[in-house]
Amino acid sequence: MRAPRIAYAFAPLAAASLLLAGCFFAKPQVTQYYVLDYLPTPPKERLEKGPYPFVLRVRDCSIAEAYRRSQIVYRQSANQMQFYGLHLWAVDPDRMINDLAVKHLKAARLFDNVTRSVENYVPDFFLSCDIQAVEEYDSKEQWYAHMAIEYQLEDAKTSEIVWKKLYDLRKTVPQQEPVYIVRELSTLLENVNDRLVQELEVTLDEAKYKRLVPKDSTKADTLSRAKP
Repeated sequence: MRAPRIAYAFAPLAAASLLLAGCFFAKPQVTQYYVLDYLPTPPKERLEKGPYPFVLRVRDCSIAEAYRRSQIVYRQSANQMQFYGLHLWAVDPDRMINDLAVKHLKAARLFDNVTRSVENYVPDFFLSCDIQAVEEYDSKEQWYAHMAIEYQLEDAKTSEIVWKKLYDLRKTVPQQEPVYIVRELSTLLENVNDRLVQELEVTLDEAKYKRLVPKDSTKADTLSRAKP
């Protein structure tokens, strides 16, 4: 009659032993680190044109406070943000985005010189960057990589904003895993910087033309037209 009581007494101990064994043999969770990266490939036509006679200083990017962290951000609605615990940026996202913008501009040979440091001379232009989103966005059916960056170009001598543009892009990912989000964010960033080069080139064309046209000749031409 004691055998069943002994079995019942050992049942909780056996369950606890199995639970502890499961803890010891369970696959440990490993922290994963990610970077944004791509190889700039400027078109041949851009390289053949050569640089414009201007010096650019790229200022450090500003970033929305929610993204100023090592955790990769994901959201499922406009009003709720969450943060991965084991999927982290290896480098601050604003630093990576700034580095790739400089790398892309140098590869495109758009300026005589592109620098990030403060020199003992005033450059021709300042380029500023405001990162408004760099995240994973989840819907019921699909995951998206989402990036929103605003660039602006400032005349360093007059402090005039000569060009400004917000790039807000989203792209679906093939698999619902953070690594694919990072890959698509890198693709989006390359797309943004390709567009940046194209649109800056239009602005620099105008600036170069203004520099080549002497002010005195323009004034003389205006006066000659005013004469009867």
